[in-house]
Amino acid sequence: MSIELSEIKVGLGQLMLDPNNYRLNNGSDDETYSSNEVVELQPKIEDSLVKENISDLESSIIENGFLEVDKIVVTELLGLNEKNATTKKYLVIEGNRRTAAFKSIINEYESLDSEGQKYFTMPEGLLEKSKSINVVLVCGDESSIVEYSHRLMGIRHVSGPRQWGGYQSARLIHDMSQDKDYKSISSLLGMRPGEAKRRHETYLALKQMQEDEKYKDKADIKYFTLISEFVASNKFCKEVWLGWDNDERIFKSKNRYRMYDAIIVDDDGGQELNNPSKVRKFIKCVGVEELRLAIESGDKLTDLDYYDWDSSKRLSRISDFTKFIKNCDDFKQEELKSLSELVAVIKRIQEAS
Repeated sequence: MSIELSEIKVGLGQLMLDPNNYRLNNGSDDETYSSNEVVELQPKIEDSLVKENISDLESSIIENGFLEVDKIVVTELLGLNEKNATTKKYLVIEGNRRTAAFKSIINEYESLDSEGQKYFTMPEGLLEKSKSINVVLVCGDESSIVEYSHRLMGIRHVSGPRQWGGYQSARLIHDMSQDKDYKSISSLLGMRPGEAKRRHETYLALKQMQEDEKYKDKADIKYFTLISEFVASNKFCKEVWLGWDNDERIFKSKNRYRMYDAIIVDDDGGQELNNPSKVRKFIKCVGVEELRLAIESGDKLTDLDYYDWDSSKRLSRISDFTKFIKNCDDFKQEELKSLSELVAVIKRIQEAS
């Protein structure tokens, strides 16, 4: 990775929000935009980020000013034929929410209410600050800038203080996996390799759902956490019942459709599995043949409340003990005495039944 970092001063209007910002990704693939398209998309991107609830940042900027403890990180947008330093445009690599919040404040200040008055009084120095912001400029070839961006976002938003949700971090891991293994990714992001693998497999499982002709319109990223429970489940549920293929990294069993139906919100607003705890109970039921057959036939989780889990545990212990006895020979006298007492107890239970 060969990059150069330098600090420059730019105006707020020179900062272009990233249309492929991880926070805005709703499960679709990244698109490639020309520099002109990035500029044209700015109102739409700003509006989308404002809807992501940046009011806390806006309040902080108005109250404390635009602090530069963590500087905005940018790369130059090339191909715009802007030779004047004050008109060049820069794509924000890190700091899109703060940039959008600052832009929103300035836009609101410059607009007027129905009586021709300002909506609020601009704090002293903030308007001037918008004309001269210290940023970190990243220069280098495209692949080096992408790798630097991944590292930076991992430090700040995966293992750092301003963490993304599970889907966004998994999307970053997916992008990094194109040229790195889980050990390298986990080292960069400050997590265990197994955790990086789980998040990535969950991303791929959700993507599989998004590409399914029947379910693609309902495969929302809000189901990421629920799918993650299935990906992290026991070997029987994940690999046998759902048919997870470790080479193709997809679910191959038709039972995946039963999983889909369980996690999505139906047309009546109901949702069979609406939290991780219910998913774990569902997975537990899959491990019991009687309940598994009921689930496969369409029974809901709530239909399985009749099952006596205590009885199941006793049966499992009895089965284990029976196997143990069958595999033993040459019992000692004390052991035979204990077994005789057990036979007597079993006879009394049978007679009383």
